[in-house]
Amino acid sequence: MSHHHKKNHHEKQDEGKKMAEDGKVEDAAASQNGGKVEVPAQEYEALKKKVEELEGLREKFLLAAADFENAKKRNARDKEDFIKFSQERILRELIPVLDNFERAVGHATTASASATSYEALLQNLKTLLSGVERVQKQFTDALKLHGLKRVETAGQMFNPHFHEVVAHVPEEGPEDQIVDELEPGYTLHDRLLRAAKVRVRVSPQPQTPASEEKQEEIT
Repeated sequence: MSHHHKKNHHEKQDEGKKMAEDGKVEDAAASQNGGKVEVPAQEYEALKKKVEELEGLREKFLLAAADFENAKKRNARDKEDFIKFSQERILRELIPVLDNFERAVGHATTASASATSYEALLQNLKTLLSGVERVQKQFTDALKLHGLKRVETAGQMFNPHFHEVVAHVPEEGPEDQIVDELEPGYTLHDRLLRAAKVRVRVSPQPQTPASEEKQEEIT
């Protein structure tokens, strides 16, 4: 091997040793830094900005969650108050009806106690009846204002959506027509609250010859 080739060979060996030693130095430095690798300043600032953005989003989420919980509790309280005081308006309007009813009863009681004859007592009863009728009308009018309506029955044909049959009356006339009302029914804004209990007309059964003979024997 020539002197020139030997020189190049030694130079390459020395360069390899130097690179190996530099690698060991870098590994040692990384080991001394706890395995941390230096990050460029620009990349570090970008990461720091992302962390700050995430922290801001986290705070907004926590605030939104707290607002939602507060709104849910507030809605629950409002719903409870609505149910509790939903009848306040109608009850406020019924208080004068109660006042007039008490006045009518009180007046009749006082007048009856001071009546000295049958005629006076009868007049007091008529006055009481008239007062009660006025109170009844006032009460009915107050309920009408809130959508309560009495189911019509007089002269009406039976309607299963509003009437409940409690008896059938066999007689001449239109079949399924209401004969009389046993208990009134009511609707609230056209929704049925209670069906009216009625008696309904049905066609009378024709008498057989045998039943006619029995009828003659009875008469």
